[in-house]
Amino acid sequence: MAKLKKIYYLLPVLGMLIVALVSYIYQENRTDHFSESVKIALRDSGNKLLLYNKDSTSLVSPVIQLEKNKYQLSFETHLSISPDTLVTTISNSFEATTLPNNYIVEVIDCSKQEVSYSYQIMEYQEKNIVPCLGRNLPLNCYAINVLFTNNKSSFLASYKKHGLLLLALISFIGFIYVYIIKNKNQKQDDDVTINYTKLGHYKFYKDQHKLVRENQVIKLTTKECELIKIFSQNQNQIVKRDQLIKEVWEDNGVFVGRSLDAFISRIRKKFNNDPSINIVNVHGVGYKLEIS
Repeated sequence: MAKLKKIYYLLPVLGMLIVALVSYIYQENRTDHFSESVKIALRDSGNKLLLYNKDSTSLVSPVIQLEKNKYQLSFETHLSISPDTLVTTISNSFEATTLPNNYIVEVIDCSKQEVSYSYQIMEYQEKNIVPCLGRNLPLNCYAINVLFTNNKSSFLASYKKHGLLLLALISFIGFIYVYIIKNKNQKQDDDVTINYTKLGHYKFYKDQHKLVRENQVIKLTTKECELIKIFSQNQNQIVKRDQLIKEVWEDNGVFVGRSLDAFISRIRKKFNNDPSINIVNVHGVGYKLEIS
């Protein structure tokens, strides 16, 4: 019985080790094809930018790798560029090919070799720098440079070298957490009454920044939590955009670009598994959390 008990306790450790190995192999394969993925995504972006210019015949020039993590997209014809369209198009293409969400984009004037427009995307949307939206660049010859600012190649090389040791350490820490720390804290959690708001099949814990459905726990960022808090206080009622922007952003700092719409999209995804919950866009007014 004692041996069986030891095996039972080791099973989660072995499970974590297998998951970590599979994740490592997957990430390594993704890294091996990084350059090809970037070129595909940029060509897709270039095609869409030409289509926005109502040009379905001109070709996108071959994507060039300028440096280790820097690539250039160019065109055989002149075109005008809308910053709004550029940001959305590149973001969608990169997301479809699962590229890193840390990069700088520069629009280069071909004749002057000067930067006509640029912006920076970072892993956390609150830190994005996207200026001059709505100010279109006139018809001209442009090239688009993309520099990925989060270089993981050196980390992966080190990870590969010391992989087994690192994986064993992660598994051991997981074992300690699951069977010692978690069990120790369980009684404390049971003795504390935690306030929550019922949203469909979810429990919303605003003080702990999380959503809980049965055994599933969904972590929330500060701004996601603030938005859900406002919606939970106004269920099945329209909340104006101005109110959301003021309470979540303007009272706490600078509101950047389309952060509100992006965060609403992220919140919708977190409620995807509950058909009774729907966040409706009331055009020109705001949003409404509908719970049937």
